Amino acid sequence: MKKFKNLLSIFISALLFISCDDRATYTWNKDSLDNIINENDDKMILVDFETDWCVWCDRLDEDTYSDNRIIEFAEQSLISIKIDAEKKDGPDQKKKYRVRGYPTILLLDPSGNELDRIVGYRPPEEFLDELIRIKKGENTLADLLAKHKSKVEHNPTELSLARKYISLNYPDSAKKHLDNIYNYQNKKSQLDFSIVFKLSQMYDQVGNVERSIDILEHIVDGGIDSSDTAYFYGILFRSKKNNDIDELYQYVSFSENVERNKQSYWQIIRMLKKQNKDPELEAECYLKVIDLYDSDYKYLASLLNSFAWRMTELEKNLDIALEKINLALTYGEDIKMLDTKAELLWKTGMTNEAVQIIDKCIKLDPDKKYYKDQKNKFLGLST
Repeated sequence: MKKFKNLLSIFISALLFISCDDRATYTWNKDSLDNIINENDDKMILVDFETDWCVWCDRLDEDTYSDNRIIEFAEQSLISIKIDAEKKDGPDQKKKYRVRGYPTILLLDPSGNELDRIVGYRPPEEFLDELIRIKKGENTLADLLAKHKSKVEHNPTELSLARKYISLNYPDSAKKHLDNIYNYQNKKSQLDFSIVFKLSQMYDQVGNVERSIDILEHIVDGGIDSSDTAYFYGILFRSKKNNDIDELYQYVSFSENVERNKQSYWQIIRMLKKQNKDPELEAECYLKVIDLYDSDYKYLASLLNSFAWRMTELEKNLDIALEKINLALTYGEDIKMLDTKAELLWKTGMTNEAVQIIDKCIKLDPDKKYYKDQKNKFLGLST
């Protein structure tokens, strides 16, 4: 009897293990987008534009598409497809749908017309809220156009329309609405700070940084900004316009505002990287900005990985970069982080250790040629 109970206990445990491991997964259609549109009758089509190197695309797969609530919604309401924006017909589809960054998730109606899009990483609950909103037709371009009135005084809808056109990458359409609001505000005796400040940000997004700076300087001269927000963004935008970091670097040297300092350093880093000069200063600023993020920052591991990889490219702060990537890996073993660690080990002369780590990457993703090429590079072999 005792032996029977033991066997029964083992059998039940095995069943529980199997049932726990048999989790639902997100279903991706392997057909082409054109075929899906031609054969679809009633479901929305979700199109996820991604690339091999996109960290936030990986996070979306790991955190969001793995969520049971998202999977259930997709099974009931969506036909989903992934498109690599850099492979096969990806570049053509990217151009057709005006995709600028990754991940970009389009929601199309059954006929292939865009309803709305979700740009960038979103955690599961926020992503689900967006899917439900779009399915209901709330705050979509069609919804906003239906609500919009011809009176320019109706600024809330006008701003929402401009913001929507920006998110859909229609800058010219957005600018028409921004100009309506700008002209109306100029006729008023007292500027509405909340509106004109938003205008300055949105003009920058449509590429009219000169207008952004003019608005911000008008705000500062009028004394209607009690928190110096306009002053800071004026420096930020002038730095971008003039391609000069000096004023921004001076600002960050005395500012005690952590969030503004983050923005300042990221702007300086982008400009230095674009100019491809002063790697010492870029490395210094990168180290300063990551130290502004505390351990509670949700995406700290990805940030540390980006820092560590950039240091391998600049060949600066390699010892510190190795410390940071080891810290990132304490949040969970990630193949891209392991690759970064292997590169760092190799660049610091620890070839055997680098090969051991890259072997782990090869084991995790045996079909990816890149990791095999990395191993050959570490060993000094031709690829």
